[in-house]
Amino acid sequence: MYLGRNVHMKLSMLFACAVLVFLTVAQSVRSSDAAEVVILKSADLSYYNDMVEGFRSTLPPKTTIKEYDLGGNLSTGRDITRMLRADPPSLVFAVGLKATLAAKLELPDTPVLFSQVLNPELYDLPMRNMAGIRVVVSPDQQLSTLRALLPQAKRIGLLYEKESQIGFLNDAKHSAHRHGFTLIQSPVSSSSDVPGALHALLPTIDALWVIQDRIVLTEESVPFLLKALLDAKVPMFTFSDILIRQGALGGLVLQPSELGKQAGDQAIHLLRGRTQSLGSLIDPQRPQLVLNLHVAEYLGISTSEHLVRMAGTLYGTGTIAQRSDLNTDVR
Repeated sequence: MYLGRNVHMKLSMLFACAVLVFLTVAQSVRSSDAAEVVILKSADLSYYNDMVEGFRSTLPPKTTIKEYDLGGNLSTGRDITRMLRADPPSLVFAVGLKATLAAKLELPDTPVLFSQVLNPELYDLPMRNMAGIRVVVSPDQQLSTLRALLPQAKRIGLLYEKESQIGFLNDAKHSAHRHGFTLIQSPVSSSSDVPGALHALLPTIDALWVIQDRIVLTEESVPFLLKALLDAKVPMFTFSDILIRQGALGGLVLQPSELGKQAGDQAIHLLRGRTQSLGSLIDPQRPQLVLNLHVAEYLGISTSEHLVRMAGTLYGTGTIAQRSDLNTDVR
């Protein structure tokens, strides 16, 4: 069958465009597979190492990966990032605050993905060349889970450092109202304020919501919080697997390996030129419900079969952790 010259030309142009798109995509994939990625780690901590392992497992096998440990020293990080600036990698993955600050200060034109930075807004993060994965589950997710766990609860206590939690607190107020809670707020200025603030809260609340806060949670305060709550038979809802294992009722916990895999997926997008996330913070995916059934029994709380099935980790064998030797590593 004869086709006119114009039809032949159009078909030829369409074929050429299709080939060009294919070659562009193929080149992008090859480039990301053969990319050079640098991992900057603030310190040699098991939590950071698990995240890095999850990150590495997600990258294409041909990716060249170099890893540097700052040893907890920001100046070491700046020395490393100044060296990298002479021959920048395709992407930097910064784990921890000091690693992230070193990348921010010395690599303004290199794509940087960071995580394990609490309250990044306090450090003017992220910059235009950076994307960050939050390490805090949204207040709405947390309070939705708390409502399912404690359907009769009305008044939820919250201890927080008033200078650093403003943004979180605004979201928490709206979420508490949405889920039918009255949020009883108790700001503290220093860790020495925690005992008095908690004792004032306990008679007025149905549960204490413990969030990531470096003033509220210290080596001294964690054993005190757990003992006081267990003595008063007031449940703690929190973010830490360790706190749940040692006396909290439950919480939504971010597993470092899962955060690392999410970071790896995000890195692949950046390496393939999908840079829409730069300059923004990304919510963490797949938080895991963790429950302590022994604590629930001790407090007289009945947990539904549905929640038990949903939980990724269950504690409940043996006895409640001895209060004299509580592990205070709250990550």
